Amino acid sequence: MKRLRLLPVLIMIMLLAALSGCGNADVPEESEAAIPQAAEPHTKEDGTPYRIAYVDYDEYLPASRQLVCIMMGLEEQGWITPGSLPYTLEDVDKMELSTAQIYEGLQEADLGDYICFPADQFYYLGNMGEDYIAEKLKEGAGRDFDLVLTFGTSAGVLVSSLDLPVPMVDFSATDPVASGIIESANGNSGKPNVWAQVEPSVPLRQLKYYHSLCPFSKLGMIIFGDEVVSGVPDIMKASSEVGFSVIKYNIPEQSRERGPELDAYYAMLKEKFEEMAEEDIDAFFYTLDLINDPEMIPEMLEPLYEKNIPVYALDDVNSVYSGALMIICAYDIENVGRFVADAMIKIMDGEEAGSLPCIYTSAPYICVNLDVAERIDYPLSFDFLAICDEIYTEKNDEE
Repeated sequence: MKRLRLLPVLIMIMLLAALSGCGNADVPEESEAAIPQAAEPHTKEDGTPYRIAYVDYDEYLPASRQLVCIMMGLEEQGWITPGSLPYTLEDVDKMELSTAQIYEGLQEADLGDYICFPADQFYYLGNMGEDYIAEKLKEGAGRDFDLVLTFGTSAGVLVSSLDLPVPMVDFSATDPVASGIIESANGNSGKPNVWAQVEPSVPLRQLKYYHSLCPFSKLGMIIFGDEVVSGVPDIMKASSEVGFSVIKYNIPEQSRERGPELDAYYAMLKEKFEEMAEEDIDAFFYTLDLINDPEMIPEMLEPLYEKNIPVYALDDVNSVYSGALMIICAYDIENVGRFVADAMIKIMDGEEAGSLPCIYTSAPYICVNLDVAERIDYPLSFDFLAICDEIYTEKNDEE
């Protein structure tokens, strides 16, 4: 990925004057959850560290960033020895580290007396399969690990359904309540051993904002796997509340191992995007898990941009760097990391996982790809650009 920079102030002011139009929506209201001081670090009663297992779906850079931020939160509270973390956020982006690589680094590092990451307790759901992981977790709970950390909806749903005798902590699921990871986010999860970070109604809030910037009447989307993972219930709620129709293609969940399987998947997906571009849509919502390789995004989105169809992203600011038009997202990853770390600490200190607060509403983060906006003649107002956190352009990288 090219080095990312914001536009210099003088250049941005010139562009602001040139790119006026609709897009005068107010910034969504900010709200942040309080992150209280956690318990003093300690070992288990037998003097050994708390052992943490990890379950993910597959390689996904936002998961890697968030995992590092959770570790940073544990480090800040003294549960990890300061300076012992093997990777920084900058390392994750520079080396495009997977969560598997981060886990291996944590396993090999000397993190101190309180937390460790045991060998053979990292699982990719997309590669290893539900049955295998379920069996290994049931065998290892309490024997090989004391807490299991899960990323996203699919991993959270699987581990929550196992009723393990050890607590689980899930982060970054699209809707933990609708997917059944937890039963409620209001002070009691409904599952004593399960906690999940809840960011309320992200797709609903996003689509209301995108529509307020430049109204659309027909929204297209291509959904990979489980609709709840991609926020379809909230998308349909937005459709009803705001007043637009939805054209939806579904792709069954499938293996995307590097090699012939992945090549076949992208060939099929390209056909889907070409078909979608013929559906007379006037906006497209780029949802989760559809394209795991950022380098493939421009090729996939090309049929839409040939028809000047804007592409709004649900998740991951890197999708904007790679070719989506815009994202307004919960990008407060360091404070989310602290929030998740605080839940882990409280659980290790003896509190019941299901009794802890789950809701964290991040401050909005807005990023727009100016090159795409210019190409499709998308109207951007001075007021909108003035409140963007990032205005990305490859032109400013060419020095």
